[in-house]
Amino acid sequence: MIYQSTQPHPALQPFVKEYILIHFNFKALTGQRPARLLEARAEQSLIFYPSGQFTKISPDQQQRLVIPASVIQGQLLSSWFHHYPENFKVVKIVFQPGGLFHWLGQLPTTYFANAVVDAEDVLGRETYQILQQLMDTQQYDRMIRTTETFLLTRFQKLRLRIEPIDRLNGFGEKLSGPLSLDDLVHQSCLSVRQFERKFKQRNGVSPKLFLRIARFNRAFALKQRKTTLDWLAVALSCGYGDYQHMVKDFKQFAGLTPPDLLEAQARAPEKLLGLR
Repeated sequence: MIYQSTQPHPALQPFVKEYILIHFNFKALTGQRPARLLEARAEQSLIFYPSGQFTKISPDQQQRLVIPASVIQGQLLSSWFHHYPENFKVVKIVFQPGGLFHWLGQLPTTYFANAVVDAEDVLGRETYQILQQLMDTQQYDRMIRTTETFLLTRFQKLRLRIEPIDRLNGFGEKLSGPLSLDDLVHQSCLSVRQFERKFKQRNGVSPKLFLRIARFNRAFALKQRKTTLDWLAVALSCGYGDYQHMVKDFKQFAGLTPPDLLEAQARAPEKLLGLR
């Protein structure tokens, strides 16, 4: 089993943030298999599930989706509970902001906002062939190599048209620190209206909403790293006016209060299996 984050090839780093490789096997666990709460994250991704389909359910139990074996996941706006089979594998390519837009040949990612789309419907049979290669190997490093070769090959075929908005001085890395909409507009050399339109094409949602999700992610990651910090200190460190302001974002993007989300993550499969 494994839970691993890997950096991409240098040629891909302007567009791809990381690869996440996960393998859970619940055979040794007694009782009901744990579900995994996945909160909204400021990211878009291409995901392969070599172990096959699984089910995800909305927190209010009103939506139940069977997830295909390969998906394009746009910017999600709420949380879901993932219910995994006994043996579960996933290879996830997390793109830099705007990276999926370019990798898809500048197809507006508004089509994928708050949605999970079968990748084969968008990319064709090539996706199925990559999935078969991932299913045919048990070697984790080979899974990453297969995925990266697929990404590189597709990028080499594209005629990339990079604009100033795509060169925001390490925008992906800046998501870990304070960043304002004014900063981004200034660096993009665009008017506010032009920037908002182009940003939405690249990231699926408005820049204001994207930055809210990024700040929520940053606050929760800070608490996970520095467990002795109280929640008010976390809120103020991440630019919230007060604790209740932060709670509002947690409820919108995770469906839980900050302490409840922390407790839910402590029961995550990777924790119970000793992988993190």
